[in-house]
Amino acid sequence: MRTTRTIRALTTSAALALAVGAFAAAPAFADGTPSGGHVLLNARLVGSMPAPDSPVVAGINPGAAPWVNGPSRVRVRQGGNITVQIRGLVIPPPRGTGVNPIASVVATLVCGQQAAASTAPFALSAAGDGSTRDVIAVPRHCDDPVVLIQPAGNRAVYIASTTEDKRSHAGHGN
Repeated sequence: MRTTRTIRALTTSAALALAVGAFAAAPAFADGTPSGGHVLLNARLVGSMPAPDSPVVAGINPGAAPWVNGPSRVRVRQGGNITVQIRGLVIPPPRGTGVNPIASVVATLVCGQQAAASTAPFALSAAGDGSTRDVIAVPRHCDDPVVLIQPAGNRAVYIASTTEDKRSHAGHGN
């Protein structure tokens, strides 16, 4: 009889400990993600065109050459985790050679027409391929989030973004 009570008490204690642990961990996983918070932005990247076809964003001009790209995406979480995958970001002929001339870029988060934070520079191959996973400082309130891809050596322009420009994107592979 004494063994049965001991086992029952241990089983009840273990179940209670598991329940308390689950409730304590619930806020960390409330949005279904283990870290980084809610998804703030999950969008495709589009190569920029010279103004006025691509907009000025937060006082940052589109590059002077037309850029095209293959399937490219960016995801930013409220907690600051940012993932960028760029494929085939190049200047096409006749203005370019179809090769990317920029060795490294940064991804800059813009919130409500204000540049908020940038990733560390990351490599972009001659074929226009590159990726990064980084953590940036996301403002508590980020209205109308946009991500710009900028040459690491020239933050006055962007060469790709998550904004829509005035041209049709059909046939650009993104």
